[in-house]
This record gives sequence, C-alpha cells and structure tokens, in this order.
Amino acid sequence: MKRLLYPILITLLFVGCKPTEKGYQAAYDAAKNKREAAAREQMLPAQGLQSDDGPQLRVVDGDSIYVLRAIMRTEDSKRAPAPWLLAVGVYRMSTNAKANAQRLQQAGYPHAVWLKGPENKWYTISDYARSLDSLKTMSRRFKNTHSDYPYVGLPASPVIINAF
Repeated sequence: MKRLLYPILITLLFVGCKPTEKGYQAAYDAAKNKREAAAREQMLPAQGLQSDDGPQLRVVDGDSIYVLRAIMRTEDSKRAPAPWLLAVGVYRMSTNAKANAQRLQQAGYPHAVWLKGPENKWYTISDYARSLDSLKTMSRRFKNTHSDYPYVGLPASPVIINAF
C-alpha cells in the first residue's frame, strides 16, 4: 500500500507546484508597487521618528529643499566660508571633491570649494551665502541650469548645508 501511495503523492506534488505566467506577473506587480511606495515615502516630510544623520527634506516658503546641519572644515581645518553652503556632491576622497569643484569653477562658479564634513566625507560646494533665502535662489538656479547633474552621494538634488 505504501509503495502505491508514495508515487501518487509525489505526482500530485509536482503537478500542484507548476509556476504560471499569471503567478510571475502577480509577484512582479507586488514588488513594483512596494518599490514605488518606498520611493514615495522617501520624498515625504518625515513623520514621527526622524534620522539626523543625513539631509532632511524640508518645505521652506513653499520650496522643497534638502537641508543638513553639519560641521564643515577646509583641508587646513579652517571654518567654512559662510554659514549656508550649497552642496552638489559628496565623496569619500578629497581628490574627487576637489576635481568636481575645479570643474565647477571652470564652468562659471567662482566660489566652488571642497570641504570636509561629518564622517570624513568631502563635499563639493558650488556656492555659499550669508542667508538661507539667497542660497535657495542659487539652488533653484543650479537645478534649472544643470538638469542632468549627477549629485554624487546626494538625493538627486542640491543640499543646503547649515555649517557651523
């Protein structure tokens, strides 16, 4: 009896586990919806607990901007040139940040510099200002004139840094 029962159970097992295109499509759609929902959540202003180790999306006077508060220093440990900085790239090596700043200087950004930030990361700064309002304008202008800029290490947008 057992000899007859085992082959029947094995046959039923293989017949019942046959994947179908409909099953694959349902799994793909579920994964796609989950990925899109996660992307939307990243762009929403934070609710509840907030992380303080990266740029935060803020709405300032109707503009959505990323803001970071950090200690920023030059290569020779001097303070940042202004309290408000417009970061357009983050690198682990100072040579990459320096090269990016030099390209920006050649492209017409005379104030472009590279500064050391938290966790030994090097930031490429395209511009800086004494007030947030003037830097918001600079950020908007940079985004409009450089729509295909890669923003290495940043959330696909310039980040305004409040340096101290």
